[in-house]
Amino acid sequence: MIQYDGVDLTDAIPVSIEDIHVSPIQLNPVARQRATTWGADFVRMVGGTRKVTVTFAMLESDIDARAGLEQDLRDWAKTDKEYVIQLPQFSNRHLEGVVTQLPDMSYRKWWENKLVLEFTCFDNPYWTSNEVVAIPCGTVFSVGGSAAPIMTIERNGAKLTNPTYASRDASMMFTEIPAGSLVIDLNRQTAAIGRTSIMDKYKVSSTWIIPKVGANQLITGYGEIKIRERWV
Repeated sequence: MIQYDGVDLTDAIPVSIEDIHVSPIQLNPVARQRATTWGADFVRMVGGTRKVTVTFAMLESDIDARAGLEQDLRDWAKTDKEYVIQLPQFSNRHLEGVVTQLPDMSYRKWWENKLVLEFTCFDNPYWTSNEVVAIPCGTVFSVGGSAAPIMTIERNGAKLTNPTYASRDASMMFTEIPAGSLVIDLNRQTAAIGRTSIMDKYKVSSTWIIPKVGANQLITGYGEIKIRERWV
C-alpha cells in the first residue's frame, strides 16, 4: 500500500490504512510591491514542499504487544534523510521524502483510529519516474512529463582535453576531464569524478545546459545522458 525505503508499512506492522492524502506542491509566489500605486508586480512562481499524510488504525489490544508495534513503527519511519516513497496511485512513479510527524498514540484507547503519519518532500517534491532512460550523447531525444526532468551526463573512461557538451542553445566547456567515473549533474550544476569535484576545470565563459521537457532535444559530447521524467 505504501512503501518507504522499499519496505511496505503493512509488512512492518499490522495496521489498517484508512486514507493516504498527497498534497499539491506548495506554491510560493515572488512579487514586487509597487512603491506609489496599488497592487504588486508578479515576478515568478516558486515551488515549495509537498506532504504525504497517512491516516491509519492500529487494532492490537494487548498493551505489551501494542507497545512493541509502536516501536516497530518508529523503526520503520526513519528520519535521518529522504527516502523513496512508493504509493498505490502509480506503479511507475514515486515521491521522495522524510518522516516529519509520528502518530500521537493513546495507551488507553487502543481502538482509536485517525492515527497520522506525515512525510514531507523537500528536495524533490515532484512525482518522479522509477525508470532511468539512458541515451548516448549526440542522439536526438524527447522528454515527457510536466516538470523539468532529473538529468545527468555520465561517462567512465580516459582523460579528455578541452571537451565540450553542447545543446541547441547552451555549451559547457572544460579545460579537461580527468580519467575515471564522470557525473555531470545538470540539475545541480555540478561535475565530479567519483566524489571529487572538477568544477575548477569548467570554463566560466560557458553556458550551462538546463534540463527541460520537450521533443527534438540534442546534447553532443562524450558518454550517456541519463533521464528521469517528473510530473507536478
